[in-house]
Amino acid sequence: MLNKLLKSKNKPIAILLVESRMCDLDAFIKEYMKSIVCTGNDCVWCKKIDTDSYFDFIKIDGNKETIKKEQIQDVISRYSKSSTESRGIKFYVIYGIENSTTQAINSLLKFLEEPTNNTYAILTTRSDNFVLPTIKSRCQIYKLTKEYSWKEKLKEYKLSSNELSIIEKTYFSIDEAINDLNNNVFLTNVNFCNDFVKHKHDLSFIKELSDKFKKMEYQQIRQIINILLAINPTNESFKTLVESIKNNPVRVLLFNKIWESI
Repeated sequence: MLNKLLKSKNKPIAILLVESRMCDLDAFIKEYMKSIVCTGNDCVWCKKIDTDSYFDFIKIDGNKETIKKEQIQDVISRYSKSSTESRGIKFYVIYGIENSTTQAINSLLKFLEEPTNNTYAILTTRSDNFVLPTIKSRCQIYKLTKEYSWKEKLKEYKLSSNELSIIEKTYFSIDEAINDLNNNVFLTNVNFCNDFVKHKHDLSFIKELSDKFKKMEYQQIRQIINILLAINPTNESFKTLVESIKNNPVRVLLFNKIWESI
């Protein structure tokens, strides 16, 4: 189905990509964009997309923070003007569309209904059950499956079988996992979780962890809870706590709830 989409000459104006764990999301998005702009062998536009230098491309990441109305309006404003690239084709990708305010969704719906010429929307979700039917009805929906070579792509990091298992259970995009490995974020979070579990009765140590936790971004906190859930998948409390991140809870209270759940 995805190959058919890439080969189709009549591309939909808007697509919704449903992620699976360890899918190759960004690689597919690039292939999809290239299938639209490509002019043939040695295509300059394809090269620009491969090197992230295609100017008429906007990204909004709802997996890092809640998508706000102003961000959607910025896309609409920028794309109401002439294209920067002479190819005349514009793209915008919104990761985690389910993590949007009502105002943002309303603005997006209008733009999906009446897009500017040659403007293509690429929306992604990790939980399509939380995507509004009004968004789904305006998009063609495609499911990205697991990239079965993902372990080979992570081979250079020399991870243990347990660490690979945690990555498989906590990441969706391979690129996201690789980025966190390169920046030592993944192993830092794993060590934090292991220390939390190991020293949960040591009050002085817990105080140190709490001080670190207060300074964390919500994206990192979500990852830590997901790692704890991967370590103990039957713990329903962690599932609830992951969902609570959307509401930007007070970090001290959230830390105490995690502590109680371990």
